[in-house]
Amino acid sequence: MNPVRAGVLAGLTVLASVAVEFGPLPLSLPGGLLLAIVLPGYALNEAIFRPGRRDIGVVERAVLVPSLSLAVLVLGGLVLWGAGGHLNRTSWTLVCAVSTLIATGAAYYRTLRAATPETGPGPVRAARAGIQDRLIRDVLPLVLAVLLVAGAGVWSYADSVDTYDVTVSTLSAQPPGPIDADGNRPVQVAATGLAAGEWTLVLSDPAGVEVSRQDVAPDGTGGWSGQVSVPGDERVTMNLFRGQEAAAFRTLIISEVP
Repeated sequence: MNPVRAGVLAGLTVLASVAVEFGPLPLSLPGGLLLAIVLPGYALNEAIFRPGRRDIGVVERAVLVPSLSLAVLVLGGLVLWGAGGHLNRTSWTLVCAVSTLIATGAAYYRTLRAATPETGPGPVRAARAGIQDRLIRDVLPLVLAVLLVAGAGVWSYADSVDTYDVTVSTLSAQPPGPIDADGNRPVQVAATGLAAGEWTLVLSDPAGVEVSRQDVAPDGTGGWSGQVSVPGDERVTMNLFRGQEAAAFRTLIISEVP
């Protein structure tokens, strides 16, 4: 990779990173696509394969560029996750940008080295070049594939361990009882897996108008049970809210009497 191409690639990487991190959507979207599926793969393609190599055609390079870019995303995400980092816009941008810049530097260095004559007998230089090419062509893709599979396996195992003991919260209700003199029906409601804190059970009619609300106090095991009264002639939506959150944590619908 000559100095001009290396400079253009590095400049595009920096501009795309700035657009993704600070630019509006019309700029951040194409910048993110460049970082995700073009720039890292192009830089790695230049770094891995010998400059001027003619057995890699346009079609092969067109397939390698997005494939290597996606491999950078997967492996970079695995490494970042394994190190305890957060997978967000900034971290993904850094993974792609740093990988592209490192690969660009490696490609430029390889071009400089190829242009510098080596000392020593001709057969020795040929054998050394053959070994280097074989390592890059055959061993490096295999190592990347092994790292990808091993990283995915470790990630899957660790995720299964972390989620095995996750408590599942539920909200359930028994069938409504008979209609009383006021036209209401008693319903026995229960909840499990509730964390300590403030909970509120809100009942609303089909139009979304609040019918009633009551506080829910879970016991030491996160369970709660109680009885509510619902209108006997209409459907009622039962929403369980946690603290001051605007979105319902669990929702249950009690149908009207047929």
